[in-house]
Amino acid sequence: MPTFEEINAIVLLEWDMVYTRWLGVEFGSSGWLVMLASIVVAYALLVKYVDKSRLREIILYGSLLAVIFGYIDLMGTMSGLWAYQTHFMPFIPSLFPLSYTLHPIGHMFTYQLTYTWRSFLVWNTAATAFFAFIAQPFYVWSGVLALLKWNYFLSFLIGITASTFARAVVIWLGNIELSHARQSKRAAMMPKFQSAMKLLDKTDSED
Repeated sequence: MPTFEEINAIVLLEWDMVYTRWLGVEFGSSGWLVMLASIVVAYALLVKYVDKSRLREIILYGSLLAVIFGYIDLMGTMSGLWAYQTHFMPFIPSLFPLSYTLHPIGHMFTYQLTYTWRSFLVWNTAATAFFAFIAQPFYVWSGVLALLKWNYFLSFLIGITASTFARAVVIWLGNIELSHARQSKRAAMMPKFQSAMKLLDKTDSED
């Protein structure tokens, strides 16, 4: 049974190896520049085209997806399903832009532009297919990502499931917020009604 000290020693050794390779080989490479360009373009489009009137709702949706995809990425890399040949930053797991930036932002626009479940499912399927069958193979080709015990179809299925689940959660939370907002408005009116009723009771008793 490995001890805590032995595991920690391996972690430190891994960090040293990853940082050394990142500084000497990966940083500034073509794969690293591809990731940098992807992040810059994605956030530029988000700032320019996101619906500012629904910003809180859309950011919540994107944040949920980033958390979900982040955990999936963590489990996949730790279990050896896929690995990163180029890291944007020298960390394990990698802060990979497809999981933490491109996927959430792309689905945020799908969420923003669709108002019914039917239209969402159609366009979300198209967006997920783009990420799974075009964007991900491009990152493999560019030397950023390596699929070990994984395939693009599984990425497609997970993308569909995660994005649909996140939309359901946001709608559920929105309905809760709307319900409590209505209750709060009624509660804010109650003291006025109560004061009027007390005044009426007092007047009636004097009469």
